[in-house]
Amino acid sequence: MKNKVLHIIDNLCLGGAQRIVLTLVNENPNHELHYLRKNKDQMHHSEEYSFTDSSSKYNLKGLIDCLRFVKEYEPDIVHCHLLRSKITGLKLKLISRKDFKLVMHEHGEIWKDNHRYNVLLRYGNPLIDCHIAVSEHTSKLLQRKASVPKEKIKTVYNFVDRDEYNPEVLESFESDLNLNRGAEFKDSFKVGYGGRLEERKGWETLVDVAERIGDMEFLISGSGTGEEILRKKSNEIDNLYYLGFLEDVRTLFANVDCLVLPSKWDPSPMILYEAQSCGVPLICTDTYSINEIVEDSKNTLMFEPSDTENLIDLLNKVRDDQQLKAKLSSNGVSNAKKFSYKAFRENLENVYRDLTPK
Repeated sequence: MKNKVLHIIDNLCLGGAQRIVLTLVNENPNHELHYLRKNKDQMHHSEEYSFTDSSSKYNLKGLIDCLRFVKEYEPDIVHCHLLRSKITGLKLKLISRKDFKLVMHEHGEIWKDNHRYNVLLRYGNPLIDCHIAVSEHTSKLLQRKASVPKEKIKTVYNFVDRDEYNPEVLESFESDLNLNRGAEFKDSFKVGYGGRLEERKGWETLVDVAERIGDMEFLISGSGTGEEILRKKSNEIDNLYYLGFLEDVRTLFANVDCLVLPSKWDPSPMILYEAQSCGVPLICTDTYSINEIVEDSKNTLMFEPSDTENLIDLLNKVRDDQQLKAKLSSNGVSNAKKFSYKAFRENLENVYRDLTPK
C-alpha cells in the first residue's frame, strides 16, 4: 500500500521547489498539496489545489487549514517545503495529535545566513523524522549549521522530466525571438542565461562579459531584484537583450548556442538539468553543489565565480570548436539521464518506505 502524503509549501510562485511539488502531486494520486498563501506571481492553474486564501506571509488561518486537512486526509507523511511550511509542519506535529511522519525538504534555506532558521531546525529535531537534502553539500550544511544527525538526512537530487526536455521536443520551439538585431548580429554566437535576477545567481558576470565581447549576443531571461538594472544595461549594450520572464525556458534554449550558469552558490538548479537534457552546451561555475552534478571538461566547462576573463576564454572555445560544442551537448544529454523523474521518485519512495514500514 502506498503512503498518503500531504505536501505543504509556502506559495506556488515560479520556482524549483514549486515545480518539484507540482510534479509529485500531479503524477501520484496518493499525494495532496496545500499552499499557505496566494501570490501575484504564482503559477497558472494554482487554484486547482488546496490553499489558504490569504496574501499574508504569516497567518493563523494557514495553520488552521492544514490542521483541518490533516484531520480529514489522515496522511502517513507530511512533507514540508520552504521556510514557513516547515514552521507550520512543526506546529502540526505538536498540536494535531496525528501519528504522521514529518519530512523537511531542504531546497536551500540552510545555505543562507539565517541563524533563526538554523535554531528552528536544531530545536525542532525531536519532531522531525527526516530531512531530504538536494545535494551532498546541503547535507553537510544541515549537519554543521543545524546539528542535524547524519542518519536523519537523505540526499535526493532534483530531476528533469525527460519527456518534456529533450533535443527532439526543443526542435518544436520557435528559434527567432524577433529581437530587432542589427545586421552585424545576424549569424552571431548566442549565449543564454535563465533564472532569478538575484546577487547569488551571478547574472551580473554575464553583463560584464557582454560589455567586453562585441561579436556575441547575450540573452537573459528571468525576474527578481535586478530587473531594473538589467533593463537599463540592455538599453546601453547593443548585444545584450533582456527577455523578461519567459513562461517556458525552452524558448530560451531554442535561441542560444550555449547556456551559462554563473552562480556564486546554488543548491541544485533545475535549469542545469533541463539545459543538459535538451542538449544545450553548458558553461557553469565550479561551486557547490553544481560540481556534484556535472563534470568539468566532460559534460560542461567550469570557471570560478565572477571570473570574467576565464568565462570569456570558455565562450570563445565553445564558439570556435564545433567538436567541443557537440561533445558538451551529447555528454550533457547522457548526464541528464541520471537525474530522471523516475529515479527521483524511486529514491523518494524509498525514503517514505523506510519511515513507514508496514
